[in-house]
Parts: sequence; C-alpha cells; structure tokens
Amino acid sequence: MITKGEGAEMAQLLRRLDDEVYVQYNTFGLDGTDLPAWSSPTEEIYHFFAGVRLESWDAEPGPADSSWTPVSSTRFVAESGVVTIVTMMDGRGHDFLIGPPRFEYGVDMHLREPQPGDGHGTGECDEAWLLRFWPIRDVFDPITHAAPFSYIARGVLYYSIDLEPEQLVQPPASREVPVPVSEVADWASLRTDPDLDTFDGWLRRLRRKAEDRGVTVHEVLRAAGVDIADGADLTAASCTPPLGRAGRFKDPLIDRYYAEQARWGSSSGPSLGEERLREYADGERIAKELCRTGTHTFSVPVEGRGALYVPPGVSRRVWRWEDDMLGGELMDDGLTVDRQVLARNPWTRQILVSGIVTILRQDHERRACGDTVWYVVRDAEPHEAARVLCAEATWEEDPDHRRALDEVAREKLIDLRATYRSREQ
Repeated sequence: MITKGEGAEMAQLLRRLDDEVYVQYNTFGLDGTDLPAWSSPTEEIYHFFAGVRLESWDAEPGPADSSWTPVSSTRFVAESGVVTIVTMMDGRGHDFLIGPPRFEYGVDMHLREPQPGDGHGTGECDEAWLLRFWPIRDVFDPITHAAPFSYIARGVLYYSIDLEPEQLVQPPASREVPVPVSEVADWASLRTDPDLDTFDGWLRRLRRKAEDRGVTVHEVLRAAGVDIADGADLTAASCTPPLGRAGRFKDPLIDRYYAEQARWGSSSGPSLGEERLREYADGERIAKELCRTGTHTFSVPVEGRGALYVPPGVSRRVWRWEDDMLGGELMDDGLTVDRQVLARNPWTRQILVSGIVTILRQDHERRACGDTVWYVVRDAEPHEAARVLCAEATWEEDPDHRRALDEVAREKLIDLRATYRSREQ
C-alpha cells in the first residue's frame, strides 16, 4: 500500500465526475461495494440535495485542496469496479468507474459548503461532497468471487440446492491454475486517455470514418443532419444539429451524450426518455474507459442464467455460432482469447466457438430475446483471462467428484422436500 506521503508524489488523477443526488433521511449507500450505509456528518438536515464529486486515482492521493474538510476514510472491495451513489427512495447517481473488479480500494470522503458549479451547476445543492477512490491490491479469489450456481433440482423452490463452497471446490493441491495476482499497471481502467470523451477525440474518430468512406468530414456531417457548408470551421457547435446542442437537459452528462449521438446521426437518441439516456450515457462512457486507444470491440450474445445484467469490466467465457469462413478467417476479428471450436454444423456452414471476453456494455442496437442478451465486448487481456481460467480450473468437476456432490445434493433435496411436506400439513 502507498502511504500518503508517497502518494502525494506518485498518484495521478484518472477521471472525475460531478453529479447531484437527492438524499433522504441523511442516508445513502455506495452500490457496487461491500460498504454499509453512509450518512452526512451534517446531522441537522435529513432531506437535501448533495453535489458529489467522484474521483478515481491510480494510487492514494495527497491532501485535497483547502476548501475541502476531511470527514472519513475507509477500505472496501469493489464488485465490478463500477460504483454508484444510491439513496433510500430508489434515487441513484451516475455510474462511475473506479478501476478493476475484485480489488480492495481506499476511499476518502470530504465535505464543504456548496460553490458555484458543484453538482449540476444549478445552485440547488445544500452540501458538497468529494469522494476519492484509489486501488490498494488485487483480492480476486475464485472460491469467493467465482463460485458456480447452486445445484439444480426439478420442482424445488428457486430450482437450486445450495452447497457450501468447501463442498463444491476441489482440494487446492489439485488446482491446475494458480490464483493470479495482478498489478495496478496491468489494467486499462487505471490509465488516463487524453482523447477520452473530448471533442478533439471525437473529431479524430470522425475523420477516420470519413476517410474509410472516401468522403469529406463535412459530407459525413451533412448525412447526419448537420447544416454545414464545405470548408466551415469544425467546432462543437457547428458539428451538432440544433436539437442536440447544449442546454437541452439539466444533467450535463446526459446533455453531452445526447449531443454526441446527434453529431453521429443516431436515430435512437432523440426518441429515448431521460432515464434511458442516462443509462446509455453511463454505459458508453464506461465502455470507453475500459478500453485502451485503438481497442477492437465487437458484439456477442450472452445466454442463460445471469445474462440480463453482466456488469461492465467483468471478464467471462462466452459462446456463439459463427460463419465458418474459408481459410479459417475470423468472423469479426474477435473472440480470440482461449478460442475453442466446440462443434460444427456442416449444413449451415457454422461453428460453435468459445472464448474469453471483457464486458463493456449492453448492445443497444440488438434487442434482447428471452434469456439472450447482446453485449459489446473486447477480447480479454492476459490478466483478465487468467482470472477466468483460474476459476474454471478451480471449479472443474471430475466424474468421481461430481458423483460425490450429487449424493450430497440428493440428501439436501430429501430434507428440503420433507420440510415442504411438514409445512403443508
């Protein structure tokens, strides 16, 4: 762990987000962590607006500027690396990426009287908070963090029988893959990118898009509905259709996302409600923060139990049918990490392929169907894939082990059915 003295010289601010939340009964929580509920040190008010500044650092930061008063400091474990302030009446702030999943983090809380620009800049805030996060160490444990689903039993409530982790796991001596321990520097989420969510970065991407199409930037903009003449200066105002320009929404993060979608000519953005725009804005921003410059992304279906919500930043194995390309070419240059061809369908010329990816966000362009949800992903990086491979090796069941666990599950099932029958009498 880095001390405050060392951190003052070494720590670098990775990203910052200004938000505004309505707090009821002076109680709020930090979703995505194992922390208990928090409260403001100002006890004389119970319902109030708080302007919240969230900061992610690559190491323990030095003291905040003198306008902030330190309140508390604690440690926690992050579930996915994304945290959200939540309040009692289902209120919630924006999602904020602090770093990798299953890391221990430190967080400092500071307080001050609101200043112009705090929160959403509306002047409605009663308090201003500063929450600063930094990574301490990798604490991933496949027994704690990657346990498989409980045993399935037909006709039993919730369709599962809970077994203790020590009943499921093989003895540590038989693990084929050691538990990986990553460093802060390994993770894309713990680095800065000067082009991230800036107009200049967007303009560079637009230039590449125009080049690929063999047209000018001004032609791409006109096709997206922007009234701009050839040779006109390319500014944030001139590149955005009138309906997408700043000031449409009170929340500046939603406002910026709406403007960016309008610049790209997205047909779905203008028709979405504010809550859905908020969800999409957070998802797009975090997906970019989880990628290094130039990272290739693609879309995959995630099927079955737990598919409805897979948090961003989490790595997992996925399966999909691909077209069986001549020469063994990849369908979309993705799904390359621990790639396995599991089956071939000679009639449709397709192959069932498995690989390890890192989830970035849901794919809004492809509608979920039943228990299949499409996600935008990237191939997992080595330290991310190592966690998945470790979990698979830890929980793999050989036939003898499986038979022993089945017997334990049957005993539990008999007890469970006897309990149900006694309740019915």
